[in-house]
Amino acid sequence: MPKAPTIEQLLQNGSAEWNRLRKAGKVPTEHTGATFAQLFSANADLSGLGLVGSEWERCDLSKMNFRDTDLSNAYFHGGRLQDCDFRGANLEGATFEKLKLLRCDFTGAKGLDEADFDEVDMDRVTGLGGEEAPPPPPPPVQGITAFTREQRDKVMGPGALLQMPEQQQQAAEGELPPFKPQDNPGQLFFRALKRLGTPPLWVLDVPGLRPLLPARLPPGSSLETLYREAVKTRLENKKPAADPGAVDRAQRALRLGAKDSSLAAMYLREVGVVPDFRFSAAKLLKDALRAELQVDDLTGSVDPRTTGALLELRLPHEVVEHTHEVRRRLAATQLYTALLEAGFNPENNWEEALESADAALELAQLAIGEDRQALLEGFQVFAALPEEARLRRLAYLAEALGHLELLGRLPEGMEPAWLTGPETRECHDKEMTYVQSLRAEDLPKKVPALAKAELGVPEGEVPEESEDDLFVHLRCDVCGKEKLIVQSQME
Repeated sequence: MPKAPTIEQLLQNGSAEWNRLRKAGKVPTEHTGATFAQLFSANADLSGLGLVGSEWERCDLSKMNFRDTDLSNAYFHGGRLQDCDFRGANLEGATFEKLKLLRCDFTGAKGLDEADFDEVDMDRVTGLGGEEAPPPPPPPVQGITAFTREQRDKVMGPGALLQMPEQQQQAAEGELPPFKPQDNPGQLFFRALKRLGTPPLWVLDVPGLRPLLPARLPPGSSLETLYREAVKTRLENKKPAADPGAVDRAQRALRLGAKDSSLAAMYLREVGVVPDFRFSAAKLLKDALRAELQVDDLTGSVDPRTTGALLELRLPHEVVEHTHEVRRRLAATQLYTALLEAGFNPENNWEEALESADAALELAQLAIGEDRQALLEGFQVFAALPEEARLRRLAYLAEALGHLELLGRLPEGMEPAWLTGPETRECHDKEMTYVQSLRAEDLPKKVPALAKAELGVPEGEVPEESEDDLFVHLRCDVCGKEKLIVQSQME
């Protein structure tokens, strides 16, 4: 017969399975000498068990039920115990060493006089009868509240780990950080980028996340290289200089709708040059975005230079509807990144971590709803990627989502649905500038002369059968010529 699984194995598989077997009476009550190493568990029912001499090494336990449990001579070392119930437990000879007790209840526990609490950080612990006061606040330079900017950079900046003594460096590297799904993508990205070491060049594609900057860029004259150089210059609080030749190339790429149109638009934005052409590259940019979102991958990346170009050219038509999909992918990527950062992977009890934090459950709900199998499959795919590739997905999705949300706030008619025939929107070899979008009732009040000249509508009158039409007002920046173009819902 196969050997029955031990309590250690059952808890590693998750508290839900353990509680089900316990309720069915399929597990023994005596587990003397059980050893748990780096166990992350929540809501497990261990009440009334015999755990004499058990060892708990660097475990993170939340809402565990130890009521009336025999924990005599047990050894808890490192980790954290949060909201755990020790009421009525036998703690004779038990040792709690170098760990944190948060909101735990020891009311009525036996053998407390013989229990040893050594270097224990207690916060709102009840039932110990004169429990230790919380430790005094650390000096501001090491604390988390009274920072000056210089102190924060010294303690939390990229060089902080390198400045530690060697023994402290090893301890910091060996200690897994806590599970923080509530942190925003920028915080997760910054911590992961520090662990990565030298920042890769692609971090310059996500300036909105304020990344650590590469020391130097490889030489080159491509629009991508020039764009990244301009971003680096701006993030160093200097003004990027426009290269006349590069500006001409970028304007030409936009007019022709070339494959590097996204880089062209982003380069012009960084050097402060207004694009001469907004609509010529619209189809290429939207097709590129659509192609990335058609990939069946829960954490599939979206190039922020594409979404940034759509924002710079103010092209929300058939783009804003993709915002939900990008937000969904970012939620999954953010959750998986937080899990991997805290040491969880698809092969261990990652679901315990998921259940322990409301922020994690919210991310999972946004990403995939109630389908835990799809969530696991997405996690397996994401965890198999190299660390830099995972980080790039997180950063790109966060930056792209910011662009799409801004696109959604643009006024109606910013991009007319008509995109055919450049003669309808060009003057002096450049696209006419968008002025405003008007409804039929606005024409007599705002542009009566233009409505008469362009559409033949008598001044002071509203065009007939045009209640649902949108009238787009354009102007040439060179000669001042104006146009009024009708956009109907049927078009």
